[in-house]
Amino acid sequence: MAQPQGHTSTTSGLQLPIELYRHIFQHVHSKRDLCNLSVMSRSLQCEAEFFIYHTIESSRRAHTEYMCDLITSSPHRHMLVRSLSISNDDTGTRVSEARDREYWERIARLLHDLPCLESLKIHDDMAVPTGNKNAWVLARGTFALRHFDSDFVFDAGLLTFLRAQRSLERLYWTESFSDDDSARALADVDLAHPDSTLAPSVSVLNTNSPRFALKCIPAATLSHLWICGPCAHEDDGWTSYIEQFVVSGGARSLRSLRLNLPYRKRTLISVLGALAKAAPDLRSLGFVPFFHASERDLIDALSQFKHLHSLVTWNPIGRDTSRAVAQACPTLRLVACLHYSYSHEYVILPVNPLGTPRPLHDPEHLLWKDA
Repeated sequence: MAQPQGHTSTTSGLQLPIELYRHIFQHVHSKRDLCNLSVMSRSLQCEAEFFIYHTIESSRRAHTEYMCDLITSSPHRHMLVRSLSISNDDTGTRVSEARDREYWERIARLLHDLPCLESLKIHDDMAVPTGNKNAWVLARGTFALRHFDSDFVFDAGLLTFLRAQRSLERLYWTESFSDDDSARALADVDLAHPDSTLAPSVSVLNTNSPRFALKCIPAATLSHLWICGPCAHEDDGWTSYIEQFVVSGGARSLRSLRLNLPYRKRTLISVLGALAKAAPDLRSLGFVPFFHASERDLIDALSQFKHLHSLVTWNPIGRDTSRAVAQACPTLRLVACLHYSYSHEYVILPVNPLGTPRPLHDPEHLLWKDA
């Protein structure tokens, strides 16, 4: 049999070109399978490690500690890691203060050794009721991130880090419910000061903190904003919040917006009117509470958005209602209704032209991102 040309790797009597293994590595998503392939030969190990260490995820403290030690002890792997995700599924396990400090020191050493890191997610998942006060681990980082996702308490350490990340494009921040430190720190941030800019290149912001969103809107050119938490619980609170939202001036760049809009119709119509003026080029809007086709004043308020492509409602609405909205908004292409089923968050109602409804599972939030 003719031997394949080029470099080959031998295992169990089989010979294949290394180029073929390189192609295989690109399509193998299991880390275990990649490791098994890499042991075929020393030359394959370097090829496989590029894919093994490109994206690292760990959700158990013991695994995270092992991963930190493995990478920090191997300088040739430092340049390989582009995406790192650390979470904590062991929130029910009690650890001593010394052990917890050692855990975060390991993470700090790892972050110092990853100069090519582009995406970083660190969540302690509310292991401590008062919040994750470990933003100090970011201080020695040598990377320039494009994506950052954390639940660190908003303190001087996190603020300094965000100011230094001039290339950051996507910012996700979760505030703990009993995090009084973040509330005080955010209140003290002086946006009029030239050094107070929070990640000036951020265009995508996802947060459960309405007050954090207000601080970021004037400090960045946001195209996508998702506020997961309630902006207000009463009409006066909504009026005050939207006034601050509009006065900031930063909403004009928005193309996609998600927030839990008020249920009371009069307040909802007022908020929609303010948003239409503040963000005239909005392409995607949610979440609008349930309404009927007969509620013409609400539909008229939605018609103020002259470039709207997708509308997301909090609950499924009738086809007659979606048709009424489509007639009022000629640019509208679909209505997405949340809370459709356990397996599919949305049911999609195509409009302009009308189409067949279809369920949609959207774990990557593409309805929001692809506005």
